[in-house]
Amino acid sequence: MAGVTASIGFLLHFRESPESPTLRRARDVAEAASLRTWVAQHDAEAVLARELASARLLVAIGGDGTLLYSAQHAAPRGVPLLGVNRGQLGFLTNVEMAQLPDAIAAFVGDDFETLRRGTLRGEVRGEDGTEAALEVAINEIVVKTEGVSLVRLEVTCDEQLVGTFDADGLVVATSVGSTAYSLSAGGPPVDSRVAALVLTPLNPHALISRSLVIPDTLDVKIEVQRGRAVAAADGQVWAQLDPGCELTVKQGPELRMIRPPGTPGFFQRLRSKTGFGVVLKLDPEEPGAALVSPDSQHS
Repeated sequence: MAGVTASIGFLLHFRESPESPTLRRARDVAEAASLRTWVAQHDAEAVLARELASARLLVAIGGDGTLLYSAQHAAPRGVPLLGVNRGQLGFLTNVEMAQLPDAIAAFVGDDFETLRRGTLRGEVRGEDGTEAALEVAINEIVVKTEGVSLVRLEVTCDEQLVGTFDADGLVVATSVGSTAYSLSAGGPPVDSRVAALVLTPLNPHALISRSLVIPDTLDVKIEVQRGRAVAAADGQVWAQLDPGCELTVKQGPELRMIRPPGTPGFFQRLRSKTGFGVVLKLDPEEPGAALVSPDSQHS
């Protein structure tokens, strides 16, 4: 945009201090490279709407929830995203707060990897012709029964019937979101570099129940045949689904995430954040003291 100085924005969790010395050092690094900086926090919606047009990078400082919120705004506008972990798990973030100034230095020095990830969008059509649309979901779109009764869902992909499920619902997850709700529901962790969707039924009334991994280029159509349900995206309800409603899950805008040098990759994060591959035995050096760390075997 002519006449507008390129910028780097910092979106902060509401508990984060905008006066943090580490954040100030990171802003100094950006400003020394002639990039204007700004902070969005309590007035995030208004600030993002005003500032993202000039942003070369949006930095999300918080937990996975903060990153998801940031990504929902950054992806449709094509703004790269850097996640800084200040939460408890932080699976999606790959930089710790102390590393932020160095990460900004790597970005302005063009010393980083760009990770391109798929997202989802949703369209709902009711029997009465009503429609609702969702622009972007990062982790998953979920259809879930409103009460304790099962909902009957007919699922089709590629003009073929996948199946009819009497269940609590169905999760349609991206590979990025495969380690979130889908994993908790028994789905497989999928390397986030894989362009795939994971369909995971929630507590289906069936003798055999497995997740299904499909290409992310396919549309997933879910028709509610019995019961009432809601559609949720990344944990937020966005549509009511009555019998006869059809939800179509499609590819959303591409999400670009920045990975500075030396930050952990997918497998390291899978081990450290979820305990995948942990050896279930006591540390031989300190009997009875601790389990063997999954990363201590590769130190």
